[in-house]
Amino acid sequence: MSEKNKGPLVTIMMPVFNGLKLIHASIASLLAQTYSNWECIIVDDGSTDGTSEYLDSLQDIRFRVVHFKENLGRPFARQKALELANGKYLAMLDADDLYKRNKIEMQVKIMENNPNIILVSSAICSFGTNTDLRRRRGAEIVKIVNYSGEKPPIHASSMLITQRAKLFKYNGFLKSGEDADFLVRYLKGGTYYLDPNILYYYSEFDSVTKQKILNSYKIRLSDNAKKNKFRGVIELSIKYLVQSIRFRFLSIEQILSHRGKELTEQENIDFLQECRPLLSCNP
Repeated sequence: MSEKNKGPLVTIMMPVFNGLKLIHASIASLLAQTYSNWECIIVDDGSTDGTSEYLDSLQDIRFRVVHFKENLGRPFARQKALELANGKYLAMLDADDLYKRNKIEMQVKIMENNPNIILVSSAICSFGTNTDLRRRRGAEIVKIVNYSGEKPPIHASSMLITQRAKLFKYNGFLKSGEDADFLVRYLKGGTYYLDPNILYYYSEFDSVTKQKILNSYKIRLSDNAKKNKFRGVIELSIKYLVQSIRFRFLSIEQILSHRGKELTEQENIDFLQECRPLLSCNP
């Protein structure tokens, strides 16, 4: 992309806490982007595993690193990055996830060609470094949606308008779901675009356990109770009871296999071509 036609600046927000295991691969996937006009604001949330030293060694001037002296939590790290964002558009990249090489380019093109939308979100591929299991989540066809309070699209793979995003804040009091909570407020009264192409690779399966899944229901139950969302409390209570019984008879692999759909042959090829080289080079 020439300097004249380099397109609008995109800010990538990356919160990280003790992410040394995979952050090298995440950074490499960003450096490999076909779209070059980006800045990446990395907020080191009090890491103690060598992540801080690695971040300080980055030479590319497009990276801006902020260090928290202590671990404040992901909502505070996201909020700090949002406050520092200079781009026209805003995207996310967690420190253990990967971008497809054309992720930024494709989403900028969609945003620029659809001035009525305030967000584009792509499908994602969930994967783990210790398993060959891979699953896709997200839209299967292009959809343009007028937001009306439904469950928001996937935060991780979304691109937003920075100026609008700065009108809202990530809720630091939530123990989980601060990303969905942010999008519910951001999307109110707006229109968004769902892209069925997998542009984001979500490192999920290594850290997922039966207990973590059950704990996520407990946290969401607590948050719904605090907000007096009694319908949500009832629905989550039922899900928690059903899953508690179901998990006794299933392996973690069987449980994970239901978290999304199988990849197509081409999507599997894309994963092997895009991600395996990055992951194999990671220390």
